[in-house]
Amino acid sequence: MDFNDDGILDIIVGDRNGYVNYFRGTGTETLTTEPDIKANGTTIDAGSNSAPVIVDWNEDGLLDLILGTETGTIRLYLNSGTASAHVFTTYTLLQSSGSSISWYRGCPQVYDLNLDGKKDLIVGENNARIVYYENTGTNSAPAFSGYEFLESAGSDIDLYYCTRLAVTDWNENGIPDLLVSDYNGWVYLYLGYPTGIAGETSGIIAPATDLSIIGTPTTGHFSALLSLETGTDVSFRIYSADGRLAAQTQEGFHSPGVHSFAFDISGETSGLYFVQAETNGSLLTERMVLLP
Repeated sequence: MDFNDDGILDIIVGDRNGYVNYFRGTGTETLTTEPDIKANGTTIDAGSNSAPVIVDWNEDGLLDLILGTETGTIRLYLNSGTASAHVFTTYTLLQSSGSSISWYRGCPQVYDLNLDGKKDLIVGENNARIVYYENTGTNSAPAFSGYEFLESAGSDIDLYYCTRLAVTDWNENGIPDLLVSDYNGWVYLYLGYPTGIAGETSGIIAPATDLSIIGTPTTGHFSALLSLETGTDVSFRIYSADGRLAAQTQEGFHSPGVHSFAFDISGETSGLYFVQAETNGSLLTERMVLLP
């Protein structure tokens, strides 16, 4: 991710001592060690085993800091500075149903896991399970009212000890997947899949049958080709990889056939985006990459 808004990728990492390390990219496949990240002018110290996530939490165009801690609480440091000069001050604790979220040695991730256009919270924890908090608020003001443990093959994901995870679309099918490590050093891949009720779609023809993206990677302009089996209303939403809604259009009614839709997101931050086409009865998602 580009932490200092210079168009070059950087690395933010937590360490065993509880600090948040900043390695600045130089654009030449090398990194420069910068001072550890501070708040209120003092180096942030989570005690030990800090687990940072950089994300625009409140959708104000500035990168904020989410920090998992040794004790289990998850801190939110909002950025009151600029895109290139961050200012972090007093933190608040993320809450669910009025109580502080707490998972010992929690490793948080922020991602729109259910693809509803709102960032969710996913936490790996010391007992090796993965906790999912669905966002019941908005994308700019996330709220949580309970959790569930993520499952694989009908049972809770439960590895040996102390899970760390990343959410990504590993197989490029538009559905979030999980990469999970544990204390033994193994890395596990859990592929996501769309859910539904078997037998309920018999005899139904989905209006949209295919979505493809033309012109990716791009610096902003690209097109989406959408194939329709039946006439239907069409709308599009474009999400960043962290679940932020970057663009939304209502395209109106379109007849059967292949239709092209043009988009321009040149004002957005570079990175991975998901293009979602919605019709009456179907939802298709494809990836696109926005270059600096």
